[in-house]
Amino acid sequence: MLVMGCSIDFSSDDDPEMDEFMPSVSYKIELTGQQEVPMVETDSVAYATIEYDANLMKFRAWLDVSSVDGYTAAHIHQGHIGMNGDVAFAFAPSSDPDIYKIEETMLDTNAVEAMFDGAWYVNLHTSEHPMGELRGQILSDNHSIITFKLSGSQEVPAVDTQAMGYGYASYDSVSGYLNLKVMTMDLASASASHIHTGRIGENGGVLVGLVQSTTDTSMWMTPDDTMLDAVTAAELMAGGHYVNVHSTNHAGGEIRGQILMDNYKLATFALDGEQEVPAVDTSAMGSGYALINLDNNHLELKLVASGVDDASAAHIHTGRVGMNGGAAVSLIQGTSANIWMTPDNTMLDNDTLAALMSGGHYVNIHTPANASGEIRGQILTSDFSLLTFGIDGVQEVPAVTTSAMGDGYALVNMKDMSIELRAVTTGVSDATMAHIHSGTAGSNGGVVVALEQSSDDMNVWMTPGNSMLDQANFEALWQGGHYVNIHTPANASGEIRGQILP
Repeated sequence: MLVMGCSIDFSSDDDPEMDEFMPSVSYKIELTGQQEVPMVETDSVAYATIEYDANLMKFRAWLDVSSVDGYTAAHIHQGHIGMNGDVAFAFAPSSDPDIYKIEETMLDTNAVEAMFDGAWYVNLHTSEHPMGELRGQILSDNHSIITFKLSGSQEVPAVDTQAMGYGYASYDSVSGYLNLKVMTMDLASASASHIHTGRIGENGGVLVGLVQSTTDTSMWMTPDDTMLDAVTAAELMAGGHYVNVHSTNHAGGEIRGQILMDNYKLATFALDGEQEVPAVDTSAMGSGYALINLDNNHLELKLVASGVDDASAAHIHTGRVGMNGGAAVSLIQGTSANIWMTPDNTMLDNDTLAALMSGGHYVNIHTPANASGEIRGQILTSDFSLLTFGIDGVQEVPAVTTSAMGDGYALVNMKDMSIELRAVTTGVSDATMAHIHSGTAGSNGGVVVALEQSSDDMNVWMTPGNSMLDQANFEALWQGGHYVNIHTPANASGEIRGQILP
């Protein structure tokens, strides 16, 4: 993320009025939820202008909140990027209800130094986020601001962990100074942290060792005066570095975060036999990593698999969860038989990019034993969660003896609570209806969503387009509180059932 702008003007009139405010420095900044510590998920944005008169040693500021719902207050706080600090100045209402301002205010030398050192930020509070929904660091336009998340899914191979983290960095292109901080959560056993050289899906050597805070063990930061040369900085801006946090349980790294500008979108995803259609019983598995450059639609994708040394091919296919589709991109094998990647300069057209960003593509690895695919992974950004589950008579209450069975695939949009579910069955071609029901394993419940039968295949049932869950059903889903039930003439209350389990 680039700070929107700063201009410096040291010119003066021949005979200026001593009390007339003449800005010599002007900052225009964007406030986002990504700069909050910890980050806030929000689509809102705000803009601030801060001006400083070097002759008068005064500053003033304006804040535009026209795109913000539930505004309650805003302040300029003390604190560098990635750190929270005390309130220094408060914004007050103006004659325009969408504009809040700080009138001309005298600054002492220490305050001026803090402002020029990047130790101020604007924080906007709302009723939904009283600690702050939007934040913008006050930095000149030769600074780049980068925010990123850390997770186990970015590790190579992926690590199953509840730990996570947030990263915040500013880079001064004039001086070469890098200021980076990482805040971890649920990672009490962290033992070391570094900035590493390496793109998504690959591991690399240490570039900078981070220092653990003496007052907050969840905070790691670059040493003072960390400088990058132009070549290294260009590589960092292009996504060529990541932060790795090591722990006693995972010495190679428990959580990792690729350092990415906001023109990149990252997707990490698992590959397994359960996502195949129909599902494949296999111990093979893999981790997928995709990086999309939103400026030019360039796609960089890597797969790190295990158990498919004999793989014959791998592709990116077009197709949503529970569906098979044609190959869109053929992957090439890496130096290891278990590594597959996109060819250099793989570009997507706008329609393909839009489909991929909405969960419309998957990766498939083919083997001699499973020529149509042994392991598969839906390419999903963090906006989506995927659930796969088996469907059989044993799960019915009471259990039903039947050879019929099926595989279930559910894709949940975590932002708008929409659900896309498909059930692919065998042995129930005479099914009369199918539903998503409320109810935990071992209990029966009412209908939540009526499924539709595919016009192309009577063995496939799916949610209607634009199916949405309300808040209660959304929360129940993640507690294992819903199941799919397929009804037949022989078993009107349900012949096969599948609990939707996270």
